[in-house]
Amino acid sequence: MNGIVYAGVALLLFGAEVLYLRLATHYHIVDTPNHRSSHTQLTVRGGGIIFWLAAFLAFVVTDFASPVFFVGLTLVALVSFLDDISSISTRIRLLIQLISLGLLLQQTGLWSELSWWMVPGLILACGVLNAYNFMDGINGITVFYSAITIATLLIINQFYIPFTGSLLLVFSLIGLVIFAFFNARRQALCFAGDVGSVSMAFIVIFLLVSLMRESGQLTYALLLTVYGIDSVMTILYRLWRGENIFQPHKLHLFQLLVHQLQWPHLRVAGLYALTQAFINGYVIWLTRRDAQMQFWGGFSLLMGLTLAYIVIKNRLNRLVATRHKPGQGRETSQVFRRLS
Repeated sequence: MNGIVYAGVALLLFGAEVLYLRLATHYHIVDTPNHRSSHTQLTVRGGGIIFWLAAFLAFVVTDFASPVFFVGLTLVALVSFLDDISSISTRIRLLIQLISLGLLLQQTGLWSELSWWMVPGLILACGVLNAYNFMDGINGITVFYSAITIATLLIINQFYIPFTGSLLLVFSLIGLVIFAFFNARRQALCFAGDVGSVSMAFIVIFLLVSLMRESGQLTYALLLTVYGIDSVMTILYRLWRGENIFQPHKLHLFQLLVHQLQWPHLRVAGLYALTQAFINGYVIWLTRRDAQMQFWGGFSLLMGLTLAYIVIKNRLNRLVATRHKPGQGRETSQVFRRLS
């Protein structure tokens, strides 16, 4: 019976995505390439709306379980979709995000437990939400990374700690597979848009908070290590340079790999997802150990990856600087080819 339900959901989501592509093309909901873009042609924006639809189907099939969470998801998806169509004030978006995340924490039961810690908790969750959105800059990265994250959470839910109903996990994974057909290609047919990346981030945050509350282990936050390091280190770098961190840029490591080394989008997206997959296996192993081992194991992981990030980023920056020096273009070009 489940197989029939899953197949029906897949067909429905596929049909919904095709319909959205037609409507978005008709109403010109598209990304126009500019100097900050990673694409070169008009591409439909907001195709990730099917992530919200997948959650809605799970909400209906489970007899409207977790209604407060779904209201929050709908609010944040709506404001993100409106921002995809026509830019909305950052203040309004942040306000709706904070309200939505407050509903999320209320659904998980943390609102009453954390009391005054809710303020920094909301700020942290809002940071994760927007970092997830900022990382959606090349074809395939959101879908590959999110698929690894959701699949890992599904494995944990099925074999280690049952922390939620499985349908939200399975339907979200189906939505990601469907979206991959349209996005994970050399020339994407559509982008997730803010509605897609923010909706998926909201779902992931809800699942992670539920898991950490049920298990009592903060170690599971490491399931977002790769995104976390790239986001935090890039923000710190931009603050050091005195830049507005809310303005678009091309300073994430994945952007440098694409724009400077000319690596294909899907290679970089796959590298990020594969790295996180190995980390996830380590995290599952680590959570079977005592608290002290978890602390030092997690600390070592973060320090090691941060150091690797700094070394790689500095090397790329030096190569970029050398590339623009007169008379050294050919030599640097050869170095870039060797690296790629």
